[in-house]
Amino acid sequence: MTATTLHIVHDTGAPGSSADYTTLVLLHGWAWHCGIFSKLIPLAKTYNTRLILVNRRDYPGSTPYTEEERALIAPPPHDASAEDIAAAKDNGLTFMENRAREVYDLLEDLVRREKIPPANRTKDGRAGGIVVAGWSYAAIWMQALLAFVDSFPVHDVDLSTYVRRVVCYDVAYVLSGYPLPEDPYNPLFDSTLADNEKLRAFCWWVSGYYSHGDTPETHEKRTPLDSPAPTFSTLSRDDIAACMHAAPGEVGGSDSNLLYSALPTGLFAILRGRALRLGHGDSGSRWRDVELRWVWGGRSEWQVAYGMWMLRAELRESKERDEQLRDIRIVKIEKANHFVHWDNPDWAMRSLLGDEDVVA
Repeated sequence: MTATTLHIVHDTGAPGSSADYTTLVLLHGWAWHCGIFSKLIPLAKTYNTRLILVNRRDYPGSTPYTEEERALIAPPPHDASAEDIAAAKDNGLTFMENRAREVYDLLEDLVRREKIPPANRTKDGRAGGIVVAGWSYAAIWMQALLAFVDSFPVHDVDLSTYVRRVVCYDVAYVLSGYPLPEDPYNPLFDSTLADNEKLRAFCWWVSGYYSHGDTPETHEKRTPLDSPAPTFSTLSRDDIAACMHAAPGEVGGSDSNLLYSALPTGLFAILRGRALRLGHGDSGSRWRDVELRWVWGGRSEWQVAYGMWMLRAELRESKERDEQLRDIRIVKIEKANHFVHWDNPDWAMRSLLGDEDVVA
């Protein structure tokens, strides 16, 4: 397994002669590859940042999954036995451990080849090092990274001295394994839509702006605001061609199969639980000082708002039980939707790199 399985689409390089720049490594979501982050590129130097955009496996430029890898995320049949579900869970954990190792290897290789500045975590000088972020579906990769990182070997590069922050960026509750609320809605699971209609309906719905209340009962599930318009409705054909690669998200694609294999096995909940909590013993302390940041848009689709509501509840309960949690920070982009990096890229950079709890 090598770092070349993931594809670096764009690297802005070090900003001028800066010796303490931050390296922001950003992975994309479902069906949208790293072209969707193109509006962040001109801002990199302003934020003293080296921006590295990475395409996941099965997306343009990266290594396709092998048949053996795909077999690990084959969705179990509807009449699967308990033994079948247990085997699917174990296979899914193996699959995601390998994905986490690919991210780990990529970061290790960057430090080795590019002489990335190490992290400065002092109170007045948070700079340098690496911020690695997964938008939307790629947040699974971030949770897996933290879930498995203490089992990965340390070679000539100790990544714990470089990685300053891991970011789960605008994540739907289902991708963290939280249970379904009452009356859930997602076009991908809408039985009234044909398979070839679901992805387009999903893109329109997921890119809308929504007005949510503070409780799950007051989250708007279906109808976006008229203004601003859904981001997808503002994209030209050229924009879509430069940003989108639908195949992994279509029925039978690798992203789709991972989702449908994870739902009945509880895979995502396992990854979330391990990511939020520190390990036990000496190995659990290696990444103790790495911040886990959850960034979300206040006007993103309801699954994101519900996921944050569930996360906050879990953190409260974990603290009451005196569990050993990571350094976890929640950052809200007040008026942002799921595509804030396209509609308001400055807000996105502030939320990923800065120290504001609310970006407005």
